[in-house]
Amino acid sequence: MAITGDIAAQQDRSARAHPPGTRREKWAWRLYGANVVVTALVGLLFAQSMHPTSGPYTVGERYPFGDAERTYQVTVGFDWIAYAILLAVAGVAVRRAGGRGLWALLAGSVALLWFPHVLIAAVMVLNGS
Repeated sequence: MAITGDIAAQQDRSARAHPPGTRREKWAWRLYGANVVVTALVGLLFAQSMHPTSGPYTVGERYPFGDAERTYQVTVGFDWIAYAILLAVAGVAVRRAGGRGLWALLAGSVALLWFPHVLIAAVMVLNGS
């Protein structure tokens, strides 16, 4: 009986020493959630920039959401909303499944999505555009 009690006491102490949600993990989830929200807001910002035009639409002349540049901007906005939804679902799946490999894939996906945009913005700021 004493051995069983000792094992239970050790397990109880180790469970208290390492709680399931560490401080770093909580901040990581908050940062990830903020990233998903920012991605969705960027998408909404772009998607709301549409200025619908009357038809008929012809490629190279008239588009449903304004000129060619604005139409591209609106479609990119809807893409970013879809990315935000996919990132949110992926975050829930990774949290349930765990594993460093899935975390690495998720971090790589976020970095791949944001890298070109951050780079272009930095270049534009440095060039004064």
